[in-house]
Amino acid sequence: DEQYKEFYKHVAHDFEDPLAYVHAKVEGKQEYTQLLYVPQRAPFDLFDRNARHGIKLYVRRVFIMDDAEQLMPLYMRFVRGIVDSNDLPLNVSREILQESKDIEAIRGGCVKKVLGMLEGLADSGDAAEKEKYGKFWTEFGRVLKEGVGEDFANKARIAKLLRFASTHSDTPEETVSLADYVARMKEGQDKIYFVTAETFTAAKNSPHLEIFRKKGIEVLLLSDRVDEWVTGHLTEFEGKTLQSVAKGGLDLGTLEDEAEKK
Repeated sequence: DEQYKEFYKHVAHDFEDPLAYVHAKVEGKQEYTQLLYVPQRAPFDLFDRNARHGIKLYVRRVFIMDDAEQLMPLYMRFVRGIVDSNDLPLNVSREILQESKDIEAIRGGCVKKVLGMLEGLADSGDAAEKEKYGKFWTEFGRVLKEGVGEDFANKARIAKLLRFASTHSDTPEETVSLADYVARMKEGQDKIYFVTAETFTAAKNSPHLEIFRKKGIEVLLLSDRVDEWVTGHLTEFEGKTLQSVAKGGLDLGTLEDEAEKK
C-alpha cells in the first residue's frame, strides 16, 4: 500500500496520497498492466476539457508518452496512472493510437476498472469507504456526470453513481442516489421528479414544488450547469421515467385527488 502511494506521487506529481487506486494485469487478446489512481483533490483546471494530465503509456516497460488521451474518456480526466502494454509497437504515435483497436480495448478495460473501483466505494458497507466516495463526489462529481451523455455503453453504471440534493433533506449536500430516491417513492408513484434552477436556493424555493411538498413527494434539486445535460440524456432509471416538475400539464396520476386534478 505504501509503495502504491509513493509511486502515485511520482506519477501524478501530487504531494497527497491518492483517494483510491486499482492495479490489475489483463491477459487475453490484449496483454497490459494498468495502475490507475483517483486523486484526493480536483486540479484547478479540471473543468477545462482540453487540459489533460492523465495516463502515461509504456510499451513493455519502455516509456512512450506522458499523456495518452486515447486511454481515458474526457469524463474521466481526473484519473491518473500508467498503462503498460505488451502488444503495441515501440514506435507507436498519437496518430496510430487514434485508430488502434488495441487501444479501444485497453480504454474500455480502464473505464470498467475505474467504474468498478468507484462502485466498490459507493456500495461499501464500510463507513470509511462510503465517506471516501462522498469526498470523490464533492471533488469530481460534476465531471463524472458528463459520462451520462458521452458513454452510452456505461450509462446505467454511471447513473447509479450519481448523487443529488433533494427535498428529502432540503440541504445543498449531494448525497441522494437514484436508488435511494426509488426506495422512498410513494405508493402509486411511477416517476422520478426533479427541478432545475440556477442555484440550489432557487431550486429549493421553486413554486413548482408546492404540490409535491404538500403530498410529501421527494423532488431532486438540480442546480449544476451540467444537470440540464444530464437530464437530457438520462430519461429513465430502473424503469422509472425522470420528469421535470416544471413541465406543463404535469400528471400526478393516482397521487392526485379529484380536487387537485380539477
